[in-house]
Amino acid sequence: MPKILVIEDNPVEIETIKARLKQKQYEVLTAQNGEDGIRLAIEEQPDLIFMDMILPGMHGLEATIKLKQIPETKDIPIVALTVMDSSEFVATCFKEGVNAFIKKPYNFSEIFEKTERILGNSVPSQKKVMIIEQESSIMTMITMILMRSGYKVIASFNGETDGVDILEEKPDVIIWDNVGQGDGAFPFLNELTPENETSIPIILLTDSDSPEEIKMKMSQLRAKNYLSKPFSSKELLEKISNVLCD
Repeated sequence: MPKILVIEDNPVEIETIKARLKQKQYEVLTAQNGEDGIRLAIEEQPDLIFMDMILPGMHGLEATIKLKQIPETKDIPIVALTVMDSSEFVATCFKEGVNAFIKKPYNFSEIFEKTERILGNSVPSQKKVMIIEQESSIMTMITMILMRSGYKVIASFNGETDGVDILEEKPDVIIWDNVGQGDGAFPFLNELTPENETSIPIILLTDSDSPEEIKMKMSQLRAKNYLSKPFSSKELLEKISNVLCD
């Protein structure tokens, strides 16, 4: 039976999460502060840790950093439970070893989905995502979020690049920012779409706030959905999940 450690200072949330996870046949340990959480992680070696980022005394990020420095706990995946989702905070957390985020307030489908994905019982952990993006900072951010969430990033290049070899990897979804690519993107697009029918779902990445322009670009790329810049990690993962479930 997989063992999960929940580090959360709110007793009501602890008992609620504990009860719901037990319904799914997980063994659940709990701690209400970072110090106790670290001790339990060392002693019990859980398969997964849910870490509240705002804790009394030791902050959740500080507890995460300490866990990643201890040989016995450094490989235990950590899911952050947090009200904070700024791009800077998310980037720092991923850098320090957080595997995934759940934004408060959350629903339990997110808890179960993250648990199953990280523990290897869910199909999304095997999905492959291709990114087409020219801005390196955005490329890095997307790649980091996807890899930490269990996806495989198989390529990154602009739309003018010959994608035939890359397509042998058979991505499950493509995130595409076609700004500045002009008509050079469309020969590559034709490789994706037998007889003009999209075989790989595409998510348009755009900084436009014009519904008409977004609709036009989605039509050009035959995209199934779009993601507006700036975006959060939660929005990115939700868009991917939605197109994969369609």
